[in-house]
Amino acid sequence: MPYTDVRVLLARNMKRCRGILHLSQMALAEKVGCSTTMIGNIETLKRFPSPDNLNHIAEALRVHPSELFTENSTAINQIQTVYEVRERLEANIKKAIAEILTDEDSGSGSHH
Repeated sequence: MPYTDVRVLLARNMKRCRGILHLSQMALAEKVGCSTTMIGNIETLKRFPSPDNLNHIAEALRVHPSELFTENSTAINQIQTVYEVRERLEANIKKAIAEILTDEDSGSGSHH
């Protein structure tokens, strides 16, 4: 298996998790308690987080810290699947509610 630098893995997995969770760098920075610049610098390989910040980043991204250094992380794949299913369910529920409300609005005049 080819070796991938830990900084590259961290940056890649942070970006991937942020995308899954729909978090901007600013939103992640707020959750972590650091600057947006720090998150950007980690993701562009200019800085490496302290152990404390690494733990905060992992917690904010809802993964174990080790998963941030794993090539093709199973845990991150599972999170992605869960969020995709959740988004589809939410969209279907919103659509069903909208249809019910539309049916009630269009049908309410005929019942009076």
